[in-house]
Parts: sequence; structure tokens; C-alpha cells
Amino acid sequence: MPDSLAIFWDFTQLHESLLTAANNGVPYRVAPNLPQPEVIDVDCLLGYADGAGRVVLNRAYADWRPFSSYADALGEAPIELIQQFPNKLGNVSISRQLTADVITYLQTPDHANVVIIMGGGSEYRQLRQVVNARGARLVGVGVESVTDSFWIESCDDFKFYHRLGCRKLYAGPLDSGALDNERARSLLTAAMSQLSHYYGTDWIQQVRIKPAIIRQEPDFDEGLIGYEAFSHFLRDQSDLLERRHREGEQEPEYRLIDGPDEAVAGANRVSDTEQVAAYYLRVAGQQGIRMPDPVIMWEGIDVYASFLADDITFHSFSEIDQECLRLLREDFPTLSMTEVKKVRQVLFKCFLFRPSVDDTIGFHDDIRELADIEDRYFDLMLARIGNNLDEPLDFAALSLALTGSTDQADRLSALDQEEE
Repeated sequence: MPDSLAIFWDFTQLHESLLTAANNGVPYRVAPNLPQPEVIDVDCLLGYADGAGRVVLNRAYADWRPFSSYADALGEAPIELIQQFPNKLGNVSISRQLTADVITYLQTPDHANVVIIMGGGSEYRQLRQVVNARGARLVGVGVESVTDSFWIESCDDFKFYHRLGCRKLYAGPLDSGALDNERARSLLTAAMSQLSHYYGTDWIQQVRIKPAIIRQEPDFDEGLIGYEAFSHFLRDQSDLLERRHREGEQEPEYRLIDGPDEAVAGANRVSDTEQVAAYYLRVAGQQGIRMPDPVIMWEGIDVYASFLADDITFHSFSEIDQECLRLLREDFPTLSMTEVKKVRQVLFKCFLFRPSVDDTIGFHDDIRELADIEDRYFDLMLARIGNNLDEPLDFAALSLALTGSTDQADRLSALDQEEE
């Protein structure tokens, strides 16, 4: 009797792996805001699946908007396309949804006896235990020489893309728009200068630096210039940065060797809006609000909204912090627990949580969706900051202070007018 197959495609990662292989193993991707070339031989992989068994489930995950070049290949293919939208930093995190869907699928009584992951890396390695526990086998498909060895070893069987006879579809240029080391150092210098002015100190926590770079260059990824982790990139800039790690602190700190004033030469100076935003954060601090980095705070609200959407309850705030840290580290690998606790402490002051029921912590009944959490956060900060100023609020600066961007200025203004 042939095997039954459930196929899950991390389409984005497989696409980028093939681009990297075409770039002689140097990490490469086309900027996600640009149309993507057709790289994956979809017909070949479907042919492999048909020969391996009876396909009972076939899903592919990506932000499909840049992948119009695959319209012909996917238009008639028996694949369910799952749309994954980017987060506030412009990153598309597929592994969380794909993993959850595999686990949910395996709970069905008539699930397949083989689960195939097309694409993927070490972020999926925990699936083998889950798949095997349900009496199934885990098979991976990836690109030789660029696929994580931990992922290969985690599978019961692994198939290499090119050994399946799949074609090389893309022969276009691989050097346009690529991030180079000089550009990365320039972005780092500008980010450190801005952060130094923003927080009023030369020493900047590591966790704050990458979000500041991404605000300038949404497509920044240290992997594109050969670094496995952002911390490795920072450590390699010893001519530019000084590092210290104080006892009792989870995060190291960095400062520009030449100081912010000298380093800012040739880069854009911090705008008045950013200076006002820094002032607003100091006012919030005086009112007892210990804010994490605004980007972390705003992303953390998304995480709490996911708890709300999934109707998750916790037995302690420590459990909430641990789960929040796990999810945020998908986008911020070096994030410290200190920053995560700050997110929760701010939301606690927003009266987000109901009193304990049956020794569990959950949300108040009138909090039903993401917008409700955001509104409570904004209402708190409007009160703590706006009520302690003599001058009118600069809503663009307030949005920057609270979310890391000026996008919420109009919404903050409308909420402020409602309060009045």
C-alpha cells in the first residue's frame, strides 16, 4: 500500500536557498518589495511527490504578493496557498504558522503516514519528535550545500533538490541591490548615533541596535553579508564599536569608539521628531513607565494579541514572559528577558488582565482583539505623557516613541480628541 503524504512548503525559504546556491553559497535574496524571479521548479517537486505516494494534503506558505512569476506554475497546481503577511519590521515568519499547522494536522485521526517539509531549516527540527510520536515519518526537501545540517539530521529521510532532477530556472543577475559590508557598517554607524541621541547615553543595549538599523533599511539581514547572527556582526566591528557586558546584565552594550558626534558626520542627523520622542520617553519614565525599545513594545503587543486570539491562559506571569520571549526571539534572536518583562509590565498598567480565575491569568472580557490592546496602550501613554506636558502633543513624535514609527500619529490624535 503506497504511503500517504502531507506536504508543507516553506516556499520563501526554499526560494531563497536556491538563490543562495546560485550565488555560490553566499547568502542572497531579492529585496522582498521587488518582484521575485521564478526559481523553484514546482512541477519537478510535484512529480517527486506523486512518485513517492498518495498526496492527501499539500500546502505552501509565503507572502505571495512578490511571487507573481509563479502564477503559471501554481495556478493549476494542486497546492493550497497560505498567505503570510509580514510583521511591522517587514519580516515574514513562516515557521511558527507552518509548525502549528503540522501539529494540528497530526491530531486528526486519518493523518498521513509521511510528512514532507519542502524547504525549511533548523527551526523545524523539533517536528521529528512530534511526527514520530504520531506514527509518521518526517521527510525534508532542501538545497544541497546551503541547507542547515541540523535540519538534515533531524529528518527521517532527506532529499536534495537538484538530485531530484529539478531544473535551474533562474540565471539572472545576483548582484543588484545586495547588501555589502560597507553599507552595513554605514547603517550601524547611523543607528548608533541616533540611539545615542534618542536615549541620552553613549552605551546602547545590543537588543536596541538591529531594530534601529531595520528602521533605516527594512531589508537588512546580517546573513546577506555572511554572518550567522547579528551579535557576530557587532563583534566583528571592533574598529567601530566598543563592547562591555556589565555583571548582572543579560545584554551586552556597545558604543561608537569615536562618540556619537564624530560618527554622525556624513550621516543624517537626528530629526526634531526623534528628539521629541526621546523626551516623551523620559516623561513616561518619570511617571513610572519603564519602556522597552518602542519596536519591541509594538511587536510584543502583537504577541499578546496572538494569546488573545488563541484563547490562551497562563498560570503565572513567568509563563507569559517565557512564551513571549520565545515568540519575539523569532524576529529578535538576542532579545533579553528584561525587555520582555517591560512589555508585560506596561500592559499590566493598561489593566489588560482580569483577576485570577481558577489560578489562571487571562484577559478582561471587553478586550477582544488586537485593536483593543493597542487602544489601551495608547490611552495609558496619552494620559501619562500628555497630562504632564505644558505644550501640545506632537503626535508624530509620540507615535515614534510608542511604536518605533510615525504611522500611528493620526490614530493617537483621534484618541486624544475622544478623551477630551
